[in-house]
Amino acid sequence: MKKNSASFYILIVCVFASLFLLCGCQKNSEISIVTVTDTHFAGRSSHSYEGEYLEANDTNGSGKQMRYLDDIVDAFIDQIKEEEPEYVLITGDLSYNGAKASHTEFAEKLRALKETGITVLVVPGNHDIVSYAFTFPEGEAVESDPTTPEDFTEIYADFGYSGALSYDENSLSYVYDTGKGARIFMLDTNLSYGTIYGKLSKETLGWLEEQLKACSEAGDIPIAAGHHNLILHNPLFTLGYLISNNSEVQELFEKYGVTVYFSGHIHTQHISSDENVTDIVNESFAVYPHRYGYLSIGEDGWNYESRTTDVAGYAQKAELSDENLLNYEDYGFNFFYNNAYNQAKGRLTDLITDPDKLEEFSVFSAKANVYYFGGTLSMLDTSAADEFYKSAAGTRWGEYINIVVQDTSDQLSCSYQNETE
Repeated sequence: MKKNSASFYILIVCVFASLFLLCGCQKNSEISIVTVTDTHFAGRSSHSYEGEYLEANDTNGSGKQMRYLDDIVDAFIDQIKEEEPEYVLITGDLSYNGAKASHTEFAEKLRALKETGITVLVVPGNHDIVSYAFTFPEGEAVESDPTTPEDFTEIYADFGYSGALSYDENSLSYVYDTGKGARIFMLDTNLSYGTIYGKLSKETLGWLEEQLKACSEAGDIPIAAGHHNLILHNPLFTLGYLISNNSEVQELFEKYGVTVYFSGHIHTQHISSDENVTDIVNESFAVYPHRYGYLSIGEDGWNYESRTTDVAGYAQKAELSDENLLNYEDYGFNFFYNNAYNQAKGRLTDLITDPDKLEEFSVFSAKANVYYFGGTLSMLDTSAADEFYKSAAGTRWGEYINIVVQDTSDQLSCSYQNETE
């Protein structure tokens, strides 16, 4: 009897030891996170792709691809399902302009990721919760049901707003515990809904510090994300782009060891760092080449890389017949380039009377804009830069292109290594 009891106790000890080792391994194992922003989704159920409004978007807009965005989102979801990350973070401006119908349709698309076991976490941007909204059923703007904060949390209940570790009572911010040694802080950075400005209120800052402290005490890694920028990315994009009390947020991040923050809003693929934290902006997903980020977190630190959505590959796989989708690399680039070219030429026409120079500088600045948004300025031929600056001196467009062309650092990847004693 004693021998059997001893064997039983040994078995119990072994089981608990195995569980301890398993938990320890799980907590310190690698975590994979996809980040995407500014999808500006407008689905087929509420939008027609004919009419003056959408024709203007296709020729002289900001580069957002509305006509094929439904298919591009499908391509992204198919690609992410193959990559099998554990998390997908969407940092605001999920919808085109806050129409409830757009949010509902987008949430249904995200359900395909959830059904494969991928956890999707969202947070609102300045286009998501508005007092007025429009759809385009006949290609023209028609007033539609807007989205309230209550609507947003209900529509995206399965994508962060149920099952979180903690919710902020004063915003739509929350903390999600991965259970693997990391906590994800999804921050609602909107100063007030319906404006472009960003700020964390005093109450939200208090909640954030409380949750960061709990994360630190648990020995977990904090990962943060929000719509507005934490660190300056372009000196022309400050008011309305930066979190207005970003220094207070940075102090909290430094105090509790937050080393990476994901944002959006400015639509460009861009990475900025201070001594303690890196602010990574993924390019607007609605804009060619439809980038998203892939973050790998391990015991030694983290690694980030920007990836593009293979729209043409998806079109072939899905046996779609539209030639624009089947040849999307050319179509997508030309769509964005033509929009940028038309805008550039419109700004330069009154400055440059020589038609040849007008054409040359319009092409140069349009390509600069496209490559800047995509984080690939190394592809730009800058031979026309100096003469262009002289011709456009003193204009905001000239200042913008000047800043853009000089911003040649790597915007497609970065990493962080934990300090070792």
